[in-house]
Amino acid sequence: MLRLIRNLIVILGLVVGIAFGFFNFEPVNIDLLFTNTQAPLVVLLVIVFVLGLLIAGLACMARIARLRGRLSSARRRLKDAEAEISNLRSMPIHDA
Repeated sequence: MLRLIRNLIVILGLVVGIAFGFFNFEPVNIDLLFTNTQAPLVVLLVIVFVLGLLIAGLACMARIARLRGRLSSARRRLKDAEAEISNLRSMPIHDA
């Protein structure tokens, strides 16, 4: 049931995307300081969307890399603490 709902949402998204592309296919002027060009609006929107995804992906990957470093450090400290506890448990108790 969940797979059917997911597939329907994907199909609906594709239909909306195709309709959006169809109604926004007129060319627009683009001024990039060093050149002027014309391209369909939908092509520009797709390019900008993909660039946004790439930039967001890079930002997320950097954050994930930092968090993985912190996690490995915490695991290393936990392993050292567990080894120390194990050593302390195996030591004989001396009465003073």
